[in-house]
Amino acid sequence: MLYQLLAAFLPLRLAAFPVVELNTATALELSLPDGQKFQLDPLWLRERCLSHSSVDSITLQPLWNPHELPLDMSFQNASILDNNTMKVAFTDGHTSEYKVEALVKELSDFRHNPIQPVAYKRPKPVVWSGDLKLNNYDYSQVLNNEETRLQLTSDLLILGAALVQGVPKEHGIVIEFGKNLSTLRQTEWGPFFNVRTKPDAALGAAKRDLAYTPRAIGFHTDNPYRDPTPDFQLLHALEHCSCDKEVPCETCSVLNYLVDGFYIAEQLQMETPESFELLSNVSVRFENNGGDGSSALIHVSPHLELDTPDADGNKVLKSVRFSAKSGQYAPPMDLQTTANFYKARRRFSELAHEPKHAVTMQFNPGEILIFDNRRVLHARSQILPSDGERWVQGAYIDRDGLWLAFERLRRRQEQQLWE
Repeated sequence: MLYQLLAAFLPLRLAAFPVVELNTATALELSLPDGQKFQLDPLWLRERCLSHSSVDSITLQPLWNPHELPLDMSFQNASILDNNTMKVAFTDGHTSEYKVEALVKELSDFRHNPIQPVAYKRPKPVVWSGDLKLNNYDYSQVLNNEETRLQLTSDLLILGAALVQGVPKEHGIVIEFGKNLSTLRQTEWGPFFNVRTKPDAALGAAKRDLAYTPRAIGFHTDNPYRDPTPDFQLLHALEHCSCDKEVPCETCSVLNYLVDGFYIAEQLQMETPESFELLSNVSVRFENNGGDGSSALIHVSPHLELDTPDADGNKVLKSVRFSAKSGQYAPPMDLQTTANFYKARRRFSELAHEPKHAVTMQFNPGEILIFDNRRVLHARSQILPSDGERWVQGAYIDRDGLWLAFERLRRRQEQQLWE
């Protein structure tokens, strides 16, 4: 009865005491009550030691360089203490203690169980298709209410897109707003760029891009020729036509579209796994001549960039690079691989351009559209003379700054709930 009561209150995996055993001087086996077994290396364990002689007490940053530990360091002995702590003695005379539960979490899900942060939450992306309703946020609420700003930040990290309304229609507002979410990613175009139906002369010399014409632009990600590629994009409608009721209308035909590149890649993988493999393994060349022919930007990378596999060994998509106007030239390959590659890329493009997969919207003056440029592809319809003057100002912000803001805001909100 006592054992059953203890088991009910202990974590499931640690309901009974784990067992640790030295198989050899360089192999420690940790056995859990549920049958799981882990083989642990002495150096792997040692770099996780949090004693004052191993890490800084505030930052938890390791104090030792890899070459400063003994080359032949191994285990002296190991045991489990009463509080589910594993005590390990190394042959260089150092002794460490490890919480078994923390070790098991990292062993089971390496990606989401760091050591230096005392708390960590990494929400996973949720893919979507054309039925997504973009969440709308009020500009002043985002600036003045931390809970609202946390919700917006979370949306951007999970869904990859959101719309902010009620934004002042003033030059440079997009920069200041972006700074409230993350750090700015400035390029040679400056901290912002202007999208009109004519070359951007904000820097004194006219910069050209197909986006600065009235023609329709197919689904693409921005700047895949840069390394790193800009993370999140903000587009602020300063001057733009609008419709009173139905969209589009006679006086405002131009539409914007968003499609989830992760969803499209997922559909492609389900249809033809070989096509997914080709787009994630074959590196293509993205190019740009600086917008005025004065320079060169070139980056070679696959269309689909993979991250390390998840805890179950499944492939994890990290980013999408796709832009016909940036060349995306395929490398020389054998004829069969070349044919298969172009077929795979054609299918990805077809899926992206299927109307049922896209969110369709029309900008209204005073709105900022934010989306993940390494995940969400965007497109635009043709701009007609009847649409009038169109001025959209854009900027880029960094992903790491957004994660930093999310974690700070999340912790503050959780702390307020406890107070």
